[in-house]
Amino acid sequence: MSYPYNAASGITKEEYNKMWFNLWDVGTTKWDKGDVSPALHELIEEKKWKLPEGQGIVPGCGRGYDAMYLASPSLHMVGADISPIAVEAATKLRNEKKIPGSLVEFKTLDFFKFDVPDGKYQVAYDYTFFCALHPSMRADWGARYADIMAPGGHLIALMFPLDKSPESRECGPPFLLSEADYHRVLDDNFELIHIDPECKTHEDRVGVEVITVWRRK
Repeated sequence: MSYPYNAASGITKEEYNKMWFNLWDVGTTKWDKGDVSPALHELIEEKKWKLPEGQGIVPGCGRGYDAMYLASPSLHMVGADISPIAVEAATKLRNEKKIPGSLVEFKTLDFFKFDVPDGKYQVAYDYTFFCALHPSMRADWGARYADIMAPGGHLIALMFPLDKSPESRECGPPFLLSEADYHRVLDDNFELIHIDPECKTHEDRVGVEVITVWRRK
């Protein structure tokens, strides 16, 4: 996925949202890998990571693979996307898989504006969302997660694409990033409790993905 955009030129959230609407409208979803991310699957199935119970959210959920994977009787998941087409596709896939709506639901939401439920969220999963945002939105991204996550909640962030070409950091999405970019916007409210630079990845993303877990202070 690469859509030329010069970060230095500036953009409003409304303009950026419209861009993602348009990509779904024309079916340009090159970021869609068709399944749950290998790093998340490894964290849960092989590393046996214990998730808190309660409510969870996957912003920028696309077709909802990860939200459906994380859903359980003890963890009700919401897959959120700015595009109603994505939400419709995720709901259709959930129904085809015969996964109850009581376990996972999909909603058309603006991550920065929706009403936070009582009790907030105990789990969040962020992948190809942070990198999709214009760099000027990153501080708001960190502040928003602080707002929606309950104390002790786990934010699973699969960092991608890690910076290997510094000269290209101003062009995206996806916008190149580093672990420091996450620390810069999360450290005030979150503690990094897990990082795995050797996590499993999609074949074409080897070396540019690292899975992390951050606990809300």
